[in-house]
Amino acid sequence: MAGLIRQSYVLAFAQLREARFRQITLIGAALSLALLFALYALLIQVFTSFDDEVFTFSDGTRMDRLGNFFSVTSVATMLMLSVFLMAPVASLFTGLHLHSVADAVEARHFPARGPARPHDTARLWRDSAGYFGLLLALNLAVMISFAIFGLLWGLVLFWAVNGWLLSREYSTMIAERSMDRAAIRGFRHRHRRQLLPAGLGLAILLSVPLLNLLMPVIGVAAFTYLTHALAGPTLKEGTP
Repeated sequence: MAGLIRQSYVLAFAQLREARFRQITLIGAALSLALLFALYALLIQVFTSFDDEVFTFSDGTRMDRLGNFFSVTSVATMLMLSVFLMAPVASLFTGLHLHSVADAVEARHFPARGPARPHDTARLWRDSAGYFGLLLALNLAVMISFAIFGLLWGLVLFWAVNGWLLSREYSTMIAERSMDRAAIRGFRHRHRRQLLPAGLGLAILLSVPLLNLLMPVIGVAAFTYLTHALAGPTLKEGTP
């Protein structure tokens, strides 16, 4: 099954050769960057409300003016923090862009599947917002664990928490395109040994600055391949 997980990510990246999917990916990367900036700005607002010096950088730059927010130092700091912030961003991304990515993947690799079940946009947003809040809170808590457990075990805990939650969110929301809630619970239970490692891989790739801007789209694509493969359909003959 490790081969199936690897194949899912290989196929997701390979689909970047298609113009339609590249366009979706670029839009998704821009959206991820906008969400990252928004989350970074929120983090600054929260922490500076307690201590004005928290976001005063070594070169003397203070986050007390809008122009400083877009300074080289600030953007570099945001990219560094993206190691921790991109998992919540990827969670929120599902409420905005999941179906367009899954539609493109299914059109390419599962053309016989037929149209997806009608989806409840309000519930999708509620679920996405719920996972986002949980991931944000847990990631802020896990950041503290680095001081307690050190870099190695802090990373292990960080990836494990994010991998578990992201695998649950992505597999659930993609499975909802073809299954009801009861069937999804059974699906996740039967295939937890495949879904969790796939989520762990996504969590690790989301912690790589710059590459992580692409990963919300790639993650949805990979989980779409994986979910359909585990549920039964065969990939279209000739898939790269």
